[in-house]
Amino acid sequence: MVLQNGIHEEKELGITGYSVKWVLEKLEECCDDYVKARDDRKVVDIEAVDVSEGKGYLSRVFVTTITFDDGDNYKIAMKVPTYSIIEDKVKEMGGFENHNHEEGRANINLAHDIECDAISFVSTFPNFPSPKVYFTQKTREGQDCGLPGRDAPGVIIMKAIDGASLGIIRSVTTEQCLNFAIDFATLQDYVAQSPESKWKGKFDSYLHFDKGMFDACKIGMNRLKDEFPEELAEISNLFESLDWEKFSKHALKTIPEQLNATTYAHGDAWTNNVMFKKNPDGSVGNEALAYIDYQIGFEGSPLFDIARFLTLCADAEVRREITTPTLKTYYKKLTELYGKRGENVPFSFDEAEEMYDLAYVQQTYELVIIAAFMEKDATVAPEVTEARSAKLKLRTRFAMLDALQVWKKRNYSKLFAQFKLLA
Repeated sequence: MVLQNGIHEEKELGITGYSVKWVLEKLEECCDDYVKARDDRKVVDIEAVDVSEGKGYLSRVFVTTITFDDGDNYKIAMKVPTYSIIEDKVKEMGGFENHNHEEGRANINLAHDIECDAISFVSTFPNFPSPKVYFTQKTREGQDCGLPGRDAPGVIIMKAIDGASLGIIRSVTTEQCLNFAIDFATLQDYVAQSPESKWKGKFDSYLHFDKGMFDACKIGMNRLKDEFPEELAEISNLFESLDWEKFSKHALKTIPEQLNATTYAHGDAWTNNVMFKKNPDGSVGNEALAYIDYQIGFEGSPLFDIARFLTLCADAEVRREITTPTLKTYYKKLTELYGKRGENVPFSFDEAEEMYDLAYVQQTYELVIIAAFMEKDATVAPEVTEARSAKLKLRTRFAMLDALQVWKKRNYSKLFAQFKLLA
């Protein structure tokens, strides 16, 4: 490692939880691109900028710039788990006075550890857009961070991505939905060809099956119901009749298992976690450059990620128009990929639609907490927050109304009673 005099190697790099020396040594050890870029030049400066404001709740992402003695620089991304972001959101929302923060911190650590395995697994697939990973360190390994008396918080060091983010407020386009379907059919084909030892039993986040999550959703749903009492009364009552822990396991794990459809689900594929390719003018394009944030992956429904993307990220007019074409595109691509190796998709298109509908209902309930999270956003002016919140509430309102139609079409009241999924 070649450093110019004046760099304080022992100090913490920003608020990353790691020393300057630790980071630079790790880059020399694990980052071939960095070593090639540095060549024989000296490092004269290093800076880590937190770019996660308003974009994530389970971790902080630091774009880290290393400057060389000729003025050139090299950038990498460091992702460090943190509980403080979601803790502040919980306090802002209110209604969570009995929230177990110790359990919350443990969940954040688990999420990071899952991501270390998941992103390392997925990044080996050449035709699925994911970041290049240089180094991962889990949270409970007791390893050094270069700061005396402090434990390493855990980190993922990866290639910095120069993409465009859509954010949660703007709706996805029909083209983005179709491309998403192709990407995730591609991912699932890779998973199907991978030895089970690479993914079975490794990704077991329970966030989508967690009582604490559903308690938060109930608070959000009741607030929304108060604003639209007549329209949302029926679906709200039906949602309240469900045992959400049992239902989620049934919808996302049991049914896929019965259909021989279990795969690795990314678990958090929404627009905050997609970096899109840029158009020539710098605007957001329709193709993904990289899917990020693999913290809450699990084994389960192959339709979960599509359901999450459409439910959370598409305004009603887009979602209603594109749902069936998206499912058909997904199944066609999956069939094509399986066919290239002489195999058949183990579930039918009708079964794919069945799994999608179950996942859609489950994700509609989770959508209400996203709308509640956005009610207070100190990063923008109050009038902007008000408008954004109203837009998300409208998206959620239509999602709930459409969930009611799915419920009736599938006769879920009878079905869920039969499987003892009602509270």
